[in-house]
Amino acid sequence: MKPSLTLRQTQRLAITPQLRQALGLLQLSALELQDALREALEQNMLLEKIEDAEEPAGGSGPDQAVTGIRRTDATEKQMPTPEDTVQADWDSTELASGWSEPNDTDSRESAALADESLRQHLLWQLGLSRLGPRDAAIGALLIDSLNDDGYLTASLEELRLAFDDAGNAPDGEEMQAVLHRLQSFDPPGVGARDLRECLSLQLRQLDAATPGRELALRLVDAHLDELAAHAHARLCRVLAADAAALQQAIALIQSLNPRPGTTLTSSAVDFIVPDVLVSRRDGRWLVELNPDTVPRLRVNAAYAAALGRRRNGENADLGRQLQEARWLVKCLKMRNQTLLRVAECLVRHQAAFLSEGEEAMRPLMLKDVAAELELHESTISRVVANKYLASPRGTLAFRHFFSNEMSTDSGDGLSATAIRALIRKLVAQEDPRDPLSDDHITRELVSRGIRVARRTVAKYRESMAIPPAHGRKRLTTR
Repeated sequence: MKPSLTLRQTQRLAITPQLRQALGLLQLSALELQDALREALEQNMLLEKIEDAEEPAGGSGPDQAVTGIRRTDATEKQMPTPEDTVQADWDSTELASGWSEPNDTDSRESAALADESLRQHLLWQLGLSRLGPRDAAIGALLIDSLNDDGYLTASLEELRLAFDDAGNAPDGEEMQAVLHRLQSFDPPGVGARDLRECLSLQLRQLDAATPGRELALRLVDAHLDELAAHAHARLCRVLAADAAALQQAIALIQSLNPRPGTTLTSSAVDFIVPDVLVSRRDGRWLVELNPDTVPRLRVNAAYAAALGRRRNGENADLGRQLQEARWLVKCLKMRNQTLLRVAECLVRHQAAFLSEGEEAMRPLMLKDVAAELELHESTISRVVANKYLASPRGTLAFRHFFSNEMSTDSGDGLSATAIRALIRKLVAQEDPRDPLSDDHITRELVSRGIRVARRTVAKYRESMAIPPAHGRKRLTTR
């Protein structure tokens, strides 16, 4: 064949850096988005945050981000003149100052002190124990080896070898003696090496006249596995105790704390910030974006105007920042609109769930929402990732509104979430002396026209952390 030149037209999707940035912003959670925008404000001097104190204007410009269910605008700040703009300090970071909380450092220090409270509390008791320098050092080593729950995870032999005082390591009896002293500290049960020892330490620190204490000690020391399996009838025979005494001992054990360290240790809590707020007004559901999580940014108009009048090679970097700032504001606007559209679609499909509960949840798939909104399924997947909705039913993840469809005899589809709710309801109404097995639950659902297999019932039950029938059986004294 002779070499030749041909012209051919093809279609392909090229993911540009701008498109990649837009997709990345779409799947960020509210907290992650705030971190990303805080970084953008620090790096791009043409971006600024719209303060809440500014009065809303009548319209929204192309360089402003849209917030809320309705278009929320803010009046322009008192902009400097072009002459002042030229003299402005372009390296100023005051634009990003609004994103920092004034007490962030104090909050982090308070959290750090809270995490150290268990260790400090034990060291304080160790200092009051009047131990010798060597025993006090061993006690400090044991305290440093406790986990957040107050358990000693390392073996005494490992700690003994780690405590090498100039080649004079303590013996096992010395380590055991200091450990026994540590286990007498507050909170009760601290320094235990397993759950059995933890519960036993707490029971032994109770008054000897506590009702059910002796039987509870026998249960914890030798029959903890049978107790966890709810083998109450067998325990009554083995321990020669009646049902009332056994129930009293079990109630005493249940009053103990299996994680004594958590009474003093305060770990950092990750709070869920809802992206969308749903409320019932005038008989219909109103959907709006959470104004506390929607960023409000804009391009500094005065700086952009001054830059437009002074276009030259020296301002090439500033021109690039101007384009990036305008694209970021546009991406935020698109993100807010897409997030709101998806939330409104979910509320329309699952209005019965919001009104009646999980048993009214309808089957819904990502492709259904994508077809209705004329978006790609991958876009819907990015939108629902790490997003939450606050409603009268509580704060729920967007993915909670999606559920597979199960067949029924009537021909109407039933969601897997509704079936889980029915299983949970049947278990809650069962007789604790004769709990329902998976076969019984399956037959009950089939009698209601729901075609479901026993293995499916078992899978749903396990996903809800509901024990099997033998694990739900309870001892009654009637």
